[in-house]
Formats: sequence, C-alpha cells, structure tokens
Amino acid sequence: MHEYSLAQSLLNSLLDYLRAHPVPGRVKKVHVKKGELLILSEWALKEAWRILAEGTELSGSELVLESVPVRARCDSCGYEGNVRYLAEEGWHMSVPVLSCPRCGSPVRIMEGRDLAIVGLTVEEPTIKSPSD
Repeated sequence: MHEYSLAQSLLNSLLDYLRAHPVPGRVKKVHVKKGELLILSEWALKEAWRILAEGTELSGSELVLESVPVRARCDSCGYEGNVRYLAEEGWHMSVPVLSCPRCGSPVRIMEGRDLAIVGLTVEEPTIKSPSD
C-alpha cells in the first residue's frame, strides 16, 4: 500500500515546513495536486493521512486532491499539450495514450505524474475580547 508511504512523506514535509513557517490558526485542509499518471487510491491516501496526522498539529485536517491531467511535448513535431485517451466499454477509467496526437511519435511527459502540496486552508484563530 504505497498510499501510506506517500501520505507519510506529504505529512513529514508539511510538518517540517510548518515548523519553519508557522501559520496562525489550525490547518483545516491540505490542498494537493495529484498527477493523473500517479496510480493510487484517493480513498486510501486520504485515510492514511487521517491516521498519520492523528496526534500532530495537522490532526483533523482534510486532504483535498485535485487531479492534474497529462501534458506532453513531442520532440519530433513540436506539439505541446494534452494527450489523447483510450476508453473501452466496461473500463473503469480512460487510459492516456503516451504518443503524440499530431504525429504519433513518443512524447516526453511534462505534467501529470507528480504529487505535491499546493496550499492550505487555515482556520483563523478566535480572538477573545477583554470582557471574556
């Protein structure tokens, strides 16, 4: 279950970052971009995050995943952009075709295989009035 190790890596990186750059308030959501070529269970990744974050300053935070489509570059014809997808009836997902949609040559993947934290949603701390 590589989702667990990925969640651990994300958590450790974010905890290190937050120690160096504290935020005012509690982190409610951790926004992550997930490349389409990174095959993993989003449910398992979120569940691993929930378990691993318990007992840390990120306890109770939600992992919010945004899918990043595959973008490629063709050195043969200069094409740069989205790839084509193959989907057959009964498949649970479409499969990116990693050849140039213009000329059919092999392509270099530019986006779509990374997993990265891109932002946080932080709950503003409540300020007590002097009368409290």
